[in-house]
Amino acid sequence: MRATEAFRAIGVSCLAHLTGNANAVRNADLEGVHQMRVGLRRMRAVISLFSDMLDSAGRERIKSELKWLTSELGPAREVDVFVSEKIKPAGREVTPQRGRQALEEEFIDRRERALKRAAAAVTSSRFRVLLVDAMEWLQQGRGTGGDANAKIGKLAPKIMQRRLKKLQRVAPKLERMSALQRHKVRIKVKKLRYAVGFFESLFPAKHDQKQLERLAKRLKSIQSALGALNDARAHQDMTTASALAAPRRHRRARAFVAGILLGREQESTRPLIKATRKDIETLGEIGTL
Repeated sequence: MRATEAFRAIGVSCLAHLTGNANAVRNADLEGVHQMRVGLRRMRAVISLFSDMLDSAGRERIKSELKWLTSELGPAREVDVFVSEKIKPAGREVTPQRGRQALEEEFIDRRERALKRAAAAVTSSRFRVLLVDAMEWLQQGRGTGGDANAKIGKLAPKIMQRRLKKLQRVAPKLERMSALQRHKVRIKVKKLRYAVGFFESLFPAKHDQKQLERLAKRLKSIQSALGALNDARAHQDMTTASALAAPRRHRRARAFVAGILLGREQESTRPLIKATRKDIETLGEIGTL
């Protein structure tokens, strides 16, 4: 395959992943929301990986609409993670119970509203237009530059090595980065991990498959660590806003419970930055294809 043909094949697969979960999102199914977000991330990743060879007008139009849909689905997943992984596991360990229950009730209600927002987005005409435009762009678009006509078997290792080097260059700065900067590093990790998945069938040799498997596992671990750091920041923002807006009779208790939950989360994520930096720096030791 030429690079543009490979882009089209991967893009259609990502779009199918996305659309295959539309009914689940309309029915307020949280796993459906999660899977559609994965499809969106994969779609945005493949556009980024092949960016240099795509026509800029079509690329930016589709990217903009994918970003819109991502923003409509994001709150449901973020709130659900906070409820299911932080508030509920605390159970009766966290006191005062009145504050914990009030916090849980508020975020469960917020999750329901976020699910309705996600369902409305996927039911909208804007979503349907996005699907039609994306499929038309994938089927009719032609590469306009860069390595558009290169054989994908030769280009794929270059794409992955280039991404790997960029990622390794930022590793020494990780501990001094802001939360937003670390979030951008996480996006780089995701794109490289998706690239491994997209291109793995091009390397049938056992040695290459083992190298790709090791790389994918390491990237998944790094992504999870950076994701935990990102979640901690998002939870801090959500709970701070919640405490400030709470009714007077629950305000102090809710703020106290929120402080306990956030303190636990920050304590558990504290060692992650240094460990993640080391993991990124040693990615090159896995070897090249």
